[in-house]
Amino acid sequence: MLPVRTTLAAALLLVLGACGGGADEPDATPSPTPEETSATESPTEGTGTAAPEAGPLDWQSTGHSPEDRVVRGTAWTAVASEAEVRFEPTGDGEPVVVPAVEGRSVDAVLLEGDSAVVSFAAGGETMTGEAVRVDLATASPVEIVTPEPANGGSWAMHADSLWYPSRGEGGAYCLATLAVSDGNGEDGWCAPQRTGFSNLTAGEHGVGLLTFDDTRPVACRTAHVLDEAGEPRPVEGPAECKAWDVAPTATGVIWSEVPREQRQEIATFHASVDGAVQELGRGTTGTLVPCGGDAFFVRDPLRRTDPARLMRWDGTAVSVAYESESTGNAFLGEPECADGILTVSSFGEAGDEQVWAQVS
Repeated sequence: MLPVRTTLAAALLLVLGACGGGADEPDATPSPTPEETSATESPTEGTGTAAPEAGPLDWQSTGHSPEDRVVRGTAWTAVASEAEVRFEPTGDGEPVVVPAVEGRSVDAVLLEGDSAVVSFAAGGETMTGEAVRVDLATASPVEIVTPEPANGGSWAMHADSLWYPSRGEGGAYCLATLAVSDGNGEDGWCAPQRTGFSNLTAGEHGVGLLTFDDTRPVACRTAHVLDEAGEPRPVEGPAECKAWDVAPTATGVIWSEVPREQRQEIATFHASVDGAVQELGRGTTGTLVPCGGDAFFVRDPLRRTDPARLMRWDGTAVSVAYESESTGNAFLGEPECADGILTVSSFGEAGDEQVWAQVS
């Protein structure tokens, strides 16, 4: 199962379709190869920061195929397939297997300590979702019933807190919160009619999300962080309607913007540092993940001599945390984080690999 980078398409169809109409997706033009892309077509490598240098992460093989979807934690490793999610103990013990729901595929796989959450998505116009929370120590999965999950969408977990899209009163698209250990949940903020949200991120510095509307032909997107009351607060700095990824950091917020809607996979990343904005250079949309107190995003090759890189933002400087052996025709899957451990798959002509490293 090859890693697939997330887009807003599913969320747009789900949320706006439920409201009796939706925004058209941006034009999908073929992506040029690194040889066809000129340096003037993509954002710069970044300004106001030192030249990226390799980060001090100790990368080790997961022992799984790079095509497997793997989330490595401290005590457990999740391996997801179309049929099940298998949680393998790091030490002694028996695996815990969560089978997929008939007619649905495994969607979100979240892991923190001995707690896990798995959501299942269905195709078509199904509006409601299914999900379970799992106490891995006792091998006991429990269905998440209240608040009722929406079908698909973006899920995020940090410590014992879970954030996910739910179906509110009158079919509203709401942001639910839930304590994973005891299943106590509640609906929070609900998106206004004909709008939605996606790209949830959660870490020790807070929760980020992207809102969008049904503007045609391209939805207007706004980056937010949740305030103490659980309400989205717009991030100061991103260009109007251009945001994509967002996550709170130790010194402010990191976000991405899409300069050209015809090339939505290419973004410029920026970060605020105590109110001042730094440009972090180009990156790939849908790859931002907070982990161990820092934030990471993927930078695809621009030229045939470039590797694919995993970039690290520690709140003050950007550095290279990992780079592929292959150059040019190379890419990284979406990074996964659990317990401050990053897992990433690398693909290219020089060989594929899947590795993990402890961030904190």
